[in-house]
Amino acid sequence: MELHNSLILRYLIIILTHERNTGTSKMNEKIQLYQQELIDITSRINDGDGVRQTNVPGLKTVRSCHTSCTHPTIYEPMFCLLLQGGKKLRMGEKEINFKEMSYLMVPVMLPVIGEIVNACNEKPYVGVSIDLDMRTLSELVSDIGEGFYANGPNGCCMNNYDVDEGILSVFQRLLQLHETPKDIPVMLPMLKRELMYRVLNGPGGVQLRQFLMHDSNASRMSKVIEMIRDNFDEPLKVKHLANAVNMSESALYNSFKSVTSMSPLQYQKQLRLNEARRIMIHEGLEAATAGYKVGYGSPSQFSREYSRLFGAPPAADINRVRNSVGA
Repeated sequence: MELHNSLILRYLIIILTHERNTGTSKMNEKIQLYQQELIDITSRINDGDGVRQTNVPGLKTVRSCHTSCTHPTIYEPMFCLLLQGGKKLRMGEKEINFKEMSYLMVPVMLPVIGEIVNACNEKPYVGVSIDLDMRTLSELVSDIGEGFYANGPNGCCMNNYDVDEGILSVFQRLLQLHETPKDIPVMLPMLKRELMYRVLNGPGGVQLRQFLMHDSNASRMSKVIEMIRDNFDEPLKVKHLANAVNMSESALYNSFKSVTSMSPLQYQKQLRLNEARRIMIHEGLEAATAGYKVGYGSPSQFSREYSRLFGAPPAADINRVRNSVGA
């Protein structure tokens, strides 16, 4: 009798394991089909290297057939989906391996250093991003109800997660709008709302909701980031920032570093240097003038910190950028 029961149990385990593996296999097949279709659509939109704005407001594609050196930049609040390839992202002390078929949420303006580490002509780096509308997110959470305000950790604000079929389906329809512009005014608001709903219900939703909760540490840090952004060319006064969000200076420092993986001063410094680089490239200003415009009183300090971030002194770096664009 015991032998009979043991055989039945083993048989059931085999059946359940087979069904589970079959279900996983079918799910993976669907994910792969979405992946290939989305890559095909993006290739019709962007068949060269670089970032391309689609006909859909806020929706961009990026493509590269080559790996890249480290590139400091500023991420605005956005949702990024990596379809193919790989990238390393460094935010302060934190490093993220952004792998294909995963997505990245950035709920606040964030200085980031990125490096494409997996790309070639046969299998280029391909991604899609869309602006993250925090107001729409807040309205959505309000419409759904308080049950969405689950407690969660106040960790680093930028994380990546494996994508699911629901999110891929939304991006498929978003990208298809590029080819049917007449549908954009009606369909875009609904698709963005569906995407935000799926994100909030996904593995990163709990953390994202921290930025939408009134008086949470995450929402306070979001306000601090806005204040630094709006006054990045002025001396940083941590006491003033702390008073504005009803926190002690030490509590603000610890919370800010937890959310951004950098100190308020490091954050401001990267905003300044990225802005100085932008105005040197697009406005043609000399390094000393650009440094002064973003808040540096000492040209030597500006040049030293610029070289540390971008890997070359201002003049050499700007020439390198212009030569690469002209190539």
